[in-house]
Amino acid sequence: MFGIGFEHLLVIMVVVLLVVGPDKLPDVARALGRGFAEFKRTMDDLKNTMDQDDTVRGLKEEFRSAQREVNLKRHFAKSLIMDQGNEIKTQVYDEPKKAFEAAMAGKSATEAAAIEPGEGETAAAETISPDAGKPEPGPEPEKS
Repeated sequence: MFGIGFEHLLVIMVVVLLVVGPDKLPDVARALGRGFAEFKRTMDDLKNTMDQDDTVRGLKEEFRSAQREVNLKRHFAKSLIMDQGNEIKTQVYDEPKKAFEAAMAGKSATEAAAIEPGEGETAAAETISPDAGKPEPGPEPEKS
């Protein structure tokens, strides 16, 4: 025990007995026992605190990991929604627009072939003009 043999412990006890005296020896032994118990209790509390710190540290790391995973999934979901939104936009707006433009281009080509020379300007004006098909107004009557 710490390199101290039985003979050394016996010598230490005799010296303590001579220094303290036989009357106060039980009080000193009690005080040393209480001090040792308090020291042991303090060390146990310190160990528990260190264990709790490790537990808290582990929980914080788990929380950060879960938070990173949630942020990654949120970013993935957001990009997925944006991609699907772009696909829907393409299907709803762009494809019908292209089909309409193709139909209009096909119709224009067929109409252009059917129109006689010289009538092209009138036909083009009628398709462009919002008032196409309406009779032209005559001169306004004079007011008296």
